[in-house]
Amino acid sequence: MTPARIRGWRIGAMLAALALCLWIGWRDFDPWIAQDEVREAIRLTIRRGVQIAVQFVAPVALVALLLRELDGLFRARRAR
Repeated sequence: MTPARIRGWRIGAMLAALALCLWIGWRDFDPWIAQDEVREAIRLTIRRGVQIAVQFVAPVALVALLLRELDGLFRARRAR
């Protein structure tokens, strides 16, 4: 086989894989979603964001600030 023919097979295989992925991903998509489902999804997203912030982001930030303050305190004591 020539390089051009191999390239053609690759392009064909990639197009077939793309079509398969699109079909698998979108076959059960329904654009007519009920308004209540959309509202609930928005509420759930906000709730999850707040939960992640309270469980992970805030404690990590507080620990970082605490460590920085303690480091400053220990350095000030050593400087005396």
